[in-house]
Amino acid sequence: MKEQFLTPKPGNSYEEIKRELKKLEQLMTRQHQSQKPIMSVDECSELLGLSVSYVYRLTSEKRIPHYKPYGKKLYFRRDEIIEWALSNKVTPDGEIADRVRTHARRARRGV
Repeated sequence: MKEQFLTPKPGNSYEEIKRELKKLEQLMTRQHQSQKPIMSVDECSELLGLSVSYVYRLTSEKRIPHYKPYGKKLYFRRDEIIEWALSNKVTPDGEIADRVRTHARRARRGV
């Protein structure tokens, strides 16, 4: 079997190829992390778009579901964090108005 070497396309340098490979590696790492059911503080903060210090604050105030085996490192379950993040839905005014109209119609009909 012949050894094959990457040869850059015209206009591409080896440094550009290295940068592209590094980007691909980072994307694959992120994709793998997004599939993990258990997350670290760093991964949780990235998922929520919050700072690590704020995630620690939420845990110390017991406002976010977390696990602390042996009283040391913090862990989070991805599904619980997503559920927590979506737990306080703010209902749009239009949806509230629709509910009021529906309720008023039913009340007039005596249903």
